Amino acid sequence: MMPSLLPFERNLLKHVTQDGLLSFEDRVLVAVSGGADSVALLHALYAWRESLGLVLAVVHVDHGLRHKESTDDAVFVERLAQKLALPFVCKPLHLPHVLQKRKGESVQAVARERRYACLWEVARVWRATKVAVGHTQDDQMETVLMWMLRGAGLAGLAGMPAQRHPGLIRPFLHVSRSSLVRYLEEKGCGFRVDSSNASPKYMRNRLRHELIPLLKTFNPRVVSRLSWQATILREEHQFLDDVAKTTLESVTVRRAEACIVLSRPRLLAVPVPIQRRMIIRTADIIRGKPGPLRCEAVETILRHVVHGISGSMARVGHLDVVREYDRITFSMVPVNDERHVQPAVSCLLPFPGSVRWPATDQIIEGTVRAAETISILWKKSVAYLDADQFSHDLIVRAWKPGDYFFPYGMGGHRKKIQDFFSDMKVDRTVRSTIPLVVAPEGILWVGGYRVDHRFRVMKATRRVAVIRICST
Repeated sequence: MMPSLLPFERNLLKHVTQDGLLSFEDRVLVAVSGGADSVALLHALYAWRESLGLVLAVVHVDHGLRHKESTDDAVFVERLAQKLALPFVCKPLHLPHVLQKRKGESVQAVARERRYACLWEVARVWRATKVAVGHTQDDQMETVLMWMLRGAGLAGLAGMPAQRHPGLIRPFLHVSRSSLVRYLEEKGCGFRVDSSNASPKYMRNRLRHELIPLLKTFNPRVVSRLSWQATILREEHQFLDDVAKTTLESVTVRRAEACIVLSRPRLLAVPVPIQRRMIIRTADIIRGKPGPLRCEAVETILRHVVHGISGSMARVGHLDVVREYDRITFSMVPVNDERHVQPAVSCLLPFPGSVRWPATDQIIEGTVRAAETISILWKKSVAYLDADQFSHDLIVRAWKPGDYFFPYGMGGHRKKIQDFFSDMKVDRTVRSTIPLVVAPEGILWVGGYRVDHRFRVMKATRRVAVIRICST
């Protein structure tokens, strides 16, 4: 005879099975930290094991950040697994050693990445069909608020899904943390309290202890409301993603292993929200991994490349996006390519006007003067050009392979930018920080080095374009 379920277990089981999170005879690896959420998860799954024919195992990931407290957590979880007669695996992360090699990165982000890697490793060995984690409605709200404060789109505001392939499930995503504590009290089960959850140095903790209590004074049900909102936004996000996926196929001109070429006219024919999603999806395909681009990166690509002039480009990490006439090309920059040292962005330069060059945080400004009113004083930081010899739709960008110009002083002979840098003994590590001022007719100026012979000031010049590099 099957043991009777508590009302909490019975009601939750109904939702879990209806949502397809668990199937009959699933092999479920349960991630247990020792905290209330994960301990409640283990007990609930244990209560359902006979009715669903579940096979359970327990895994504990020891981050090694809290010394004796971490050790005591591992011992607590091991004893709990022994009490329930379940297989137990403890995986040490040695996170302090990992963080020494990844200085500057978020401790929580690195911990999360390594933790999930451990879970999937154990899941493969144990042949688990599902990996269960104890995220709650409160965790969902905290996640949504974090993404909201970062300025995320629907992908962030949609929060965490209850199920993520390949087999990660969150059975408690619509259950409040307080109800789980009441459930454990009813069962007479203890749990561990992580002292780091009180530290104000982590953003999530500050949200939990400072912002959320304040929000509850405006709406006592704010946790459930934001969780419900995340569910709606996730459905809308999925719908729009499906539209973008289908549309991307019709916009793609060519697709290779490390290169995707899109038709710009077809891309511009779809609404801007779908354009953004197509950019994100194309980047994911090229990079070979999910993880949406930051909003700033998407907007840079959209404004400066897709809606920019021919020759515009942007670089995000090792991803290059370039517009050449009616095509937008996404490609990967090889890791050993010297250009990866600095991220390069093409910037529109209003002329007359100015723009900030992000590679060096300098201002590049352009003005037009009557030739008879100007005395030319040659400086590295100033270029003088014939303003009537080029169109004034200018961009500022880093160099790229194949770039060439006609250096002033070489009698009009053509030279590759790469060779010019070599001749000038420009260090490879700084080449991508040097701004090229480019018109539709060609490169006007290798900033701080040489103007192009074709656009030089001559006796017949009537209007002089003066372009300066100014330190901020």
